[in-house]
Amino acid sequence: MLYIFFGPDGFSIQEALECLKAQVGPVEVLDANITKTDPSSCSLEQLKALCNTIPFLSSRRLIILDGLLTLFEGRRSRGRSRNADDHSSWMSLGEYIPIMPSSTDLVLLDGALDSQGRRNVLLNHLSQLGHVKNFPSLNVNGLRNWIKNRADVLECEISNEGVDLMAELVGGNLWVLSSEIEKLSLYCKGRTAGVEDIKLLVPFVNEELNIFNAIDMIIEKKYSDGIRIIRRLQAGGAAGSYIVFMLARQVRIMLLFRDMHLRGVSDDHISTRLGITSNWVMSKVREQGRRHSQTDLALLHMGLLEADKAIKTGHITEDTVGEFLIKMFIGLS
Repeated sequence: MLYIFFGPDGFSIQEALECLKAQVGPVEVLDANITKTDPSSCSLEQLKALCNTIPFLSSRRLIILDGLLTLFEGRRSRGRSRNADDHSSWMSLGEYIPIMPSSTDLVLLDGALDSQGRRNVLLNHLSQLGHVKNFPSLNVNGLRNWIKNRADVLECEISNEGVDLMAELVGGNLWVLSSEIEKLSLYCKGRTAGVEDIKLLVPFVNEELNIFNAIDMIIEKKYSDGIRIIRRLQAGGAAGSYIVFMLARQVRIMLLFRDMHLRGVSDDHISTRLGITSNWVMSKVREQGRRHSQTDLALLHMGLLEADKAIKTGHITEDTVGEFLIKMFIGLS
């Protein structure tokens, strides 16, 4: 069976993958029957060979191909693979899917696609041959409903005010929300978690999260939201120069991630080389590094360098960093 999972909601994509992994069999056979690869290290013929392999002590095999659809994303296709001239060969994947062994589940995995994939020629070519699911970012109401549903799964009741506060403090990062709801379920066992419980356990004037969110907002041209996050950091005592430094640091890490990922370096080795020990931070770097183009990240990094120079030369004050940065990025984009 062919599955196509794409979109910016990496948490829900991972949960969908875990469901497929559970169908492969007990944990002791997973390593032998699950393979994850990407187009830079796997050709179409090699992919077919993986899919044709007989499962080992199991009734199913799971093959995950990460990043194929992005090769067909217009401007983002350039530079994505060392074999850029050979992208068209992947179009014949559609001829193989109907004859793929029934014991194989093939998953094409990707991040956000332009126009939600409607203009992606490979996606359109394959969409009738398997199960396609887009995992978009949640809007405000969707986020509140997700928090309530997740709390129900963990047998945790959260007040409506508490749900609103969690959505405000944590935002759309479902990895963090899931972890915080789990903490609430343990702390408030047998009673409703309220605003005071959330303030105690979910201290998300969280610097790192806000930095990641600010990067998202600026790149996605949601400038008013970006300034609001930067002002929140400043209200918490962070200096403008420090905010610029942290933004530049995260953008640089994402650029390095993209470079190593495209060269086939495993995520474990990437996290070691980047000195990242937090699974959550690595998941954010992975998510944003794949979602935002090299061009967008490079432009933002250039704007941050200009902001740093303006601060050090006295051309802007600490309290106008957000506005200067937004104007700078508008001028570059």
